[in-house]
Amino acid sequence: MDSIEYGTMKRSEAEGYVNQISALEFVKDATLEPARDVGSVRPDGTLKIRTAKRTHVFLVETKRSYLDASTLNAIISHANVSSKATGHPVLLFARYIPQPSAEKLIQAGINFVDLAGNMHLAINHDFVRTVTGKKETPGGSDQILTPARIQLLFMLAAQPESVNWTVRQLGDAAGISKSNAAKIRQQLISEKLLIPRKDGYVVGDAKELEEQIVRGYQQVLRPKLLIGRFRAQETTNKLLLNKFKRVFTAASLPWSLTGGPAASLLQHFYKGVEVPLFVDTLTDHAQRELRVLPDKTGPIIFMRSFGPLTRWKKVEGVEIAHPWLIFTELMQSDDPRANEAAVNLKGEFLIAA
Repeated sequence: MDSIEYGTMKRSEAEGYVNQISALEFVKDATLEPARDVGSVRPDGTLKIRTAKRTHVFLVETKRSYLDASTLNAIISHANVSSKATGHPVLLFARYIPQPSAEKLIQAGINFVDLAGNMHLAINHDFVRTVTGKKETPGGSDQILTPARIQLLFMLAAQPESVNWTVRQLGDAAGISKSNAAKIRQQLISEKLLIPRKDGYVVGDAKELEEQIVRGYQQVLRPKLLIGRFRAQETTNKLLLNKFKRVFTAASLPWSLTGGPAASLLQHFYKGVEVPLFVDTLTDHAQRELRVLPDKTGPIIFMRSFGPLTRWKKVEGVEIAHPWLIFTELMQSDDPRANEAAVNLKGEFLIAA
């Protein structure tokens, strides 16, 4: 029975969460079962909770990593899609949910239980149990994420076959050194994120790969890439883009859009107020020509390019980043519409994890 897996958890681990729910006085029985995919919805399992009135079905999502802002945004956005598609509420099994995260999940109508004993379970309007504020037991450790690791993970997500490239090819594509590529790939094999097959290695857990990318982009990679935030005189994206084209082309500086403006070019669904873009370097001359001024709250966000994924292809004459980079930029936003746009983008352009 322990060989059955629910997302990143074996059955024996998942049952630790179920036991907390089973102990509630209004729960007569709780049964955890593997879940079948429902269209683009791919839950880790289903939990059937029987009360005195009837049986209720919940879609189980598992998260073993800590919940930072981007991960939390992703959970809420995916849960909304899952609930709408299936008619069943989502129940999150998480390692630890701190008070601010718990409040945000409750506000979003998402049920959860963690290893510390925090819980929110609402069964229609009949039964509700909420426990928050319990502290995590010391001793847990999280995966150490580095910029180089996240760059390589982006490459594996965008082109899974790259795991079997030479370390030189993999390093060049990810924008990291050959030695770093070799070391990180070996780490991923040891962690069983990459698993052996007859013809080489494959990504063993696409969902865990996505979680590390979303978390690592916000925590370590984006801060490393950030050049700064700026403000310009132009009040529309169209005028800004025309100026970017003119100035960067004249200066022979490669650049590309990401985030909301790039998503808008792909799907015409969400644009947002921020204009994040990758550029190889922002010279003093280019900055003067662009007539942009540093501003900590400015909508223009310049980040350093780090490899081919930052310049995926041209759409309507504008270079844009790979959808995985657009997705993670949208997910780190506090705007729920940006998070919704990220889910839509993933459904159309990315392999669902």
